[in-house]
Amino acid sequence: MERYKFALDVFAARDPGFREFAAQIESLDEAAADRFFGDFLVRAELEMAIERLETGKDEAWGKSLFAVLDMALGAMSQHPESTISQHAMARRFVVGPRKQTWVWDLPDESTAIGDKLGEIVRTRFMPGSDCTFEPIRPTPKMVENLDRAIALAHHLVPEMTSSVFRHLHSIAIGHIRGPGGRRLTGSGGDPTPCMIFLDPDELENPWDTAGHILHEGMHVKLADLCRAGHIADEDRVELPWRGTTALSNCVFAFHAYVHLQVFRAAVERFGPAHHAEFGAPQDYKALAHPMSVVNTKTGPFARAEQRLDHYYQQLVGAWARRVTPYGHALVAWAWDALRPLNRRLASEPAHAGSSQMAPKGSMTEASSARCERRDDVLLRRSPRCSALFALEPRSHKILTLNLPAWLAFELCDGKTEREILAAYASSMDIPAESAWTELSPTLDALASSGMIMRDALQGSAT
Repeated sequence: MERYKFALDVFAARDPGFREFAAQIESLDEAAADRFFGDFLVRAELEMAIERLETGKDEAWGKSLFAVLDMALGAMSQHPESTISQHAMARRFVVGPRKQTWVWDLPDESTAIGDKLGEIVRTRFMPGSDCTFEPIRPTPKMVENLDRAIALAHHLVPEMTSSVFRHLHSIAIGHIRGPGGRRLTGSGGDPTPCMIFLDPDELENPWDTAGHILHEGMHVKLADLCRAGHIADEDRVELPWRGTTALSNCVFAFHAYVHLQVFRAAVERFGPAHHAEFGAPQDYKALAHPMSVVNTKTGPFARAEQRLDHYYQQLVGAWARRVTPYGHALVAWAWDALRPLNRRLASEPAHAGSSQMAPKGSMTEASSARCERRDDVLLRRSPRCSALFALEPRSHKILTLNLPAWLAFELCDGKTEREILAAYASSMDIPAESAWTELSPTLDALASSGMIMRDALQGSAT
């Protein structure tokens, strides 16, 4: 919500006509703002407008975004219990632990909102992947099976399921096709935000459907979390089972596979207690795939745990230099979380990739160069979510600085690097060497973005 509010501030600075919108939305109470910004259509249009802003095409964003925001605000007063996208559905289907995730049911007849929603899921689904999605209208039985699978997931991994559904606002059922043919699941990222896609044929099997939902839901959650920190570069890497893909996609896949292993362990340990209600996994027929707890493939890299091991070894090995400190922290946390569930991992040394996180040089390189914040940077300080939002002066990209980076930025008020280091270490209550490991790349990034100005180096600390 804070990122989107900041985006509206940016648009208002460019177009005075948006100032009224920004003020009106800023005045919404928390529940209303959550409903407004949680709407699929609002988020999709905002993401498209942000992309146009960041790619230098901001002259084209105004008309469509203005119309959607106007409709969404008007709909809130008429239908306070649903969002504009939910209200456009032919029938109201809701699922999930809190019954707040809605299922797509686009009407057969043409409507302005329905047509726009259909166009978005057909044209913006997984852009650049050569994948397509054709939604179908779900039957009540499909929705019942979907909710049943969610209930099973909640029985087995309640904290994980609740966490996922805080980020998962809608689910669409339909036919997914990719370069290799049929796909069972998908999530589209920013172009189709806060939603996942499921093949209808899998819904009869609650065990694999639960895993599918958690898998794709984890991608949605991590996409939201990455607003606070870049995890890896976008360079292409080779995978032995699928060709090339972006390195950032590998971190996303690793994150999902770790959670799948937790889910698999829960199926083995706690699943039998639920066989009477849900049937046993072996009672169902299922397509063989790496994530299945019913029918997995055989062969090299055919099983989820084999792919997980490969991702981990590469992320802390050959790919490590292209993973950011945030990415390494994520990998280390996730891998160590698996240790209690795996005897082999429990016997291995702790995560070895943290050494890759250190910046070039040592903490003794803090200098007497002075750092000064630019006073013309558009900012939104958001203590509630512990983040500082900024419009990068050079690229016009919206940046999200987490709390340590925000602290570093605020300390750049004419202090030298040495003075900033001392204040940063004191505020974070960490030794100076650890503080410089974090602070040095942050100052470099702030300077390269144009958010701070550094004078010429005047010698290094000793």
